Amino acid sequence: MQTSKSAVDLGLLAQGTTKVYIFYRCALALVLLALYYSGAARHIFGIDNPQLYQLTAIGYASATTLTAALLLIGHRDTGNSLLLFSQFLLDLIVLTLLMHSSGGLSSGLGLLMLITVAASSLVFTNQLALLTAALASILLLTEELISAYLLNDNSRTIFPAGLLGVVLFLTAALFRILNQRLRQSEAIALRESDQSLHLQDLNQLIIQRMLTGIVVVDTSGKIELINNAAVELLGAEKTDMALNSGTSLRASPLLQKGYEAWLNKPWQKMSAFKVSESSTEIQAKFANLERSENKSTIIFLEDTRIAAQNAQRLKLASLGRLTGSIAHEIRNPLGAISHAAQLLAEEQDGASSSKRLSEIIIKHTQRLNQVIENVSQLSRRKAPDAQNLHLESWLNNFIEDYRLSSPNDSTIEVATDKPATIIVFDTSQLHQVLTNLLENAHRHGLEYSSQAWAKCLCHIDPLTQRPCLDLFDRGPGITTEQVAHIFEPFYTTSHTGSGLGLYLARELCEINFATLDYHVAENAKPGFFRIGFAHPEQAQQRLHND
Repeated sequence: MQTSKSAVDLGLLAQGTTKVYIFYRCALALVLLALYYSGAARHIFGIDNPQLYQLTAIGYASATTLTAALLLIGHRDTGNSLLLFSQFLLDLIVLTLLMHSSGGLSSGLGLLMLITVAASSLVFTNQLALLTAALASILLLTEELISAYLLNDNSRTIFPAGLLGVVLFLTAALFRILNQRLRQSEAIALRESDQSLHLQDLNQLIIQRMLTGIVVVDTSGKIELINNAAVELLGAEKTDMALNSGTSLRASPLLQKGYEAWLNKPWQKMSAFKVSESSTEIQAKFANLERSENKSTIIFLEDTRIAAQNAQRLKLASLGRLTGSIAHEIRNPLGAISHAAQLLAEEQDGASSSKRLSEIIIKHTQRLNQVIENVSQLSRRKAPDAQNLHLESWLNNFIEDYRLSSPNDSTIEVATDKPATIIVFDTSQLHQVLTNLLENAHRHGLEYSSQAWAKCLCHIDPLTQRPCLDLFDRGPGITTEQVAHIFEPFYTTSHTGSGLGLYLARELCEINFATLDYHVAENAKPGFFRIGFAHPEQAQQRLHND
C-alpha cells in the first residue's frame, strides 16, 4: 500500500497535535452540550435559535465522539491531510452555526475559532493553514451580514467580525512560523537520533567483534554488558554457567575473586588465570567506567597467547641470527669429527675397543647434529599457513603416513565423540607436532612396558567448547614436578633426547592459537598430552588480522 505525499509530510509533531485536537473537539462538544442542557448558560447559548443550537451541538458531539473512539481503537488515519482539513472546516461551520444561534460574536464562541486556526497551522505546512484562517474569516463575515441585513438584527456590526478575522490571520501566520521552527528542531532531533542509533549499533558491532573480551559490571557485581570474546574466553558459551546481561559475575568464580581483590587493592595487578586446564591463560584488567557513586567497572580480558606471540617474534628475530651463525660454526667441525671417527673405525677393524670408541663419537656427533637441526628449525620458523581441517579425517591420513615411515611396529588407536570436529591449523606444523608426540609416546612405552602404543581421542571440551586432541601412551607418566619443566628448552627425562621436541611442539601450537599441555594422572588414570585448538572462527579472524 502506497502512502500519499501529504501523509508523509505530517511529522511526529503534526501527529501529536492532531491527536490532542481530536480529543479537544470531543471535550468541547460535550461541554457545550452539557452547559446548554444544565441551564447554567441558557441566557448565552441558543438564545436566538435554541432548536438550531440543540441540533448542531448534538450532531457535533456525536461526530467528535465517534472520531475519538476510532482513534482510541486504532482505526483512525490521522495522517491524511484532506481528512484533517475537512475536520477543521466542519469545526468552523459548527462554531458559526452555534454562534449564529447564540447572538453572534457577543456569545464569545467566535474566539474558539482561534484554537481551530492555531491547530491547523501546527498541522499543515502548506497553504491549507492560511486557507483555514480565510474560511474562518469568511464564515464570520457571512454570519454577521446575514444576521444584520437578512434578519434585520440591528445589534450586529461588521467591524468586530473583521477585526476577529485579522486576528485569525495573525494567529495562522504566527503558529505557522512556530510550526516551521518546531519541524526544523524535530528534523534535527530525528537526524541526531538516527545518527546516535547508528553509532550505537556500530559500537555494539565493534565490541562484539573485538578479540579482547569486554565485561561491564555494576557495583553489585551484575553483568551489564559482555561481548562474544569474553564469553568464549570464560568458557561459558554453551554451558550451564552461561554469562549474559543481568547475570552475576559469580558465574565465573575466578574472575569474581579477582574483581573483589581489585576493589580492595586497585593498584594490584591480577595474575593470569585459566578457566580449565585445557583453556588458554587469561589476563584481566579492571578500570572504572564512570566517576560517580554508582560507577560501573569495565573488565578487559586478554588472551595471553597474543602478547606471547608478539614477544616470541621479537625473540626469534634475534635468536634466528644468533643460532644461524652458531649452527654454521658448529656443524662444520662436527662433520669433520664424525668423518674422522668413521675413518678411524675403518682403520681399526681388529681393535674392538677402538671401534667402540668410534661408535660413541659417531653417536654423540649425530645427537649433537640433531640438536643443531632443532635449533635451526626453531629460528627459521615461518608464519603458519592455516586452513580448515576435518580433524578425524586428517588424523587417519596422518597415521597411515606415520606407520609407513616409522621403523617401530607401533599401534595407534583413534577415537572421537564428535566426527564433524573442524580445526584451523597449518598442516605441516600439525604433522610435526604429532610426529614428535607419537615418537615420545612410543619410545617411553617401549622403555616402560615394551609396548609401542598410543591412542588419539578427538572431542570437544565441555567447558570451553574448543576442539581438543588427547594423546595417551603406556609410558611411566610424568610427575607433577616434571610437568613444570617438560616444555622448557633442553629439558629432557631421556638419555637420548635433545630436550627441544616438546618445546618446539608447544611453540608451533601457540603460533596456530592452540595450546599444548600435559594433564597429570588422577585417580589411577594415565596422564596424557592435550592439544586445545582455537575456535575456528576466532582463529581465522586472528590470522587474518596478523
